[in-house]
Amino acid sequence: MGSTKDLNQPDVFAEALVHATLLQDREKLAAWLAEDDNITEHPFWQWYAYFADRLIDMAPQPEHGFQSRPSRTVAAPKIGRNDLCPCQSGKKFKQCHMDKEESVDWKLGSPTPAIKAMAVSRIIQASPIEVLDKVPQDMASDVVLTEMAAAYHNGQKLQEAIELVRTVLDGDREDPHILWDYWIARYAEWLVEAGRETESEQFLMDEYDAPRKVQAWQVAQKLAAYYVDQGDTENAETWVDTALEGNSENPFNHYLKGLLQHSLSNWEEAEASYATALEKSENFRDEERAYMTPMVEEALQQVKNREPLDVEEEEEGEITHN
Repeated sequence: MGSTKDLNQPDVFAEALVHATLLQDREKLAAWLAEDDNITEHPFWQWYAYFADRLIDMAPQPEHGFQSRPSRTVAAPKIGRNDLCPCQSGKKFKQCHMDKEESVDWKLGSPTPAIKAMAVSRIIQASPIEVLDKVPQDMASDVVLTEMAAAYHNGQKLQEAIELVRTVLDGDREDPHILWDYWIARYAEWLVEAGRETESEQFLMDEYDAPRKVQAWQVAQKLAAYYVDQGDTENAETWVDTALEGNSENPFNHYLKGLLQHSLSNWEEAEASYATALEKSENFRDEERAYMTPMVEEALQQVKNREPLDVEEEEEGEITHN
C-alpha cells in the first residue's frame, strides 16, 4: 500500500477534482487516492469508494460549463470499534486497523472557490479543443471562459480566444479569482496579433479613461508597452511617464522606460532604468521575480554591449506586472 493522498491540502484537493473529472471511474479514482492498485483488496476500500463518488459529484464537468453535478446524499461508511475489521483478519476493528496509518481520516468538505479555480484551470489545460468547443458558455463562469480563452489561443484559435476574453471584460468583473490587469493585457496583445492594432489602442484608451477593477497606472503601463512595440516613441514616453507617476516602485514600469531609452540608443539612461528595475524587483513575489530578472538582465547586458533593441523579440514577454 502507498500513502494516502491528503485531501486536507488545497492543492491535493484540486488535483483530486481533476482526476475525478478526467477519470470518471470510482475504482481508478479510489486507487489513486489510496495509492494502491489493488484497491478492492484494501481494508478501507468502502471508504475510498465513498470519497471517490463524492469527488466525482463535486468535480467540474465540461458538459455543465465546468459546474459540479447535483450532489448525491450518501452516508459515509462507518465501522464501530467492536465491529469486525474490514481487512477480514477476524479481529475487532479497535484491535486491528482502527489506529493504523492506512485508516482514512479525511473530512471531505465542499471545495472552496480557490480550489475550484485551481481544478478548473488544470482540467481545461488537459482538455482537447474538441471538448472545449462543446462547453455551454452560458453556464460557464468568468474563470472558465478566461481559461478556455488561453487554451484556444495556445491552440491557434485566436478569434475564439479574443471573443471569450471580450465577453468576460464586458461583464461585471466581480470575480475575485481573476487578475483583471492580466486579461486586459492579453486582450490588447491578441488584438495586435490579429492585425487589429487600432482596435487594441482604442480599447486601452477606453480602459484608461474608465478603469474597472484595475488602477489607471496599470492601464498606462499597457499603453506604454503597446507604443514601445509599435515603435511610437513619442506616445511611449508619455505613457511610460504616466505609469511611473502612478507607481514609481513597480519594476516593470522602469523596465519599460529602459526599453524606450534602449530603442532610442540612449545607452546610459537605458542602463540606469534596467538597473532600477532589477533593484525594485527584489520586492516582487518569487514567481514574478523569477520571470522578470532574466528578462531585465538580458536587456541590461545588451545595453552594456551597445547592442540595439529588437523590440519585437523583447515584447514577447507578458506585460502584466502590477
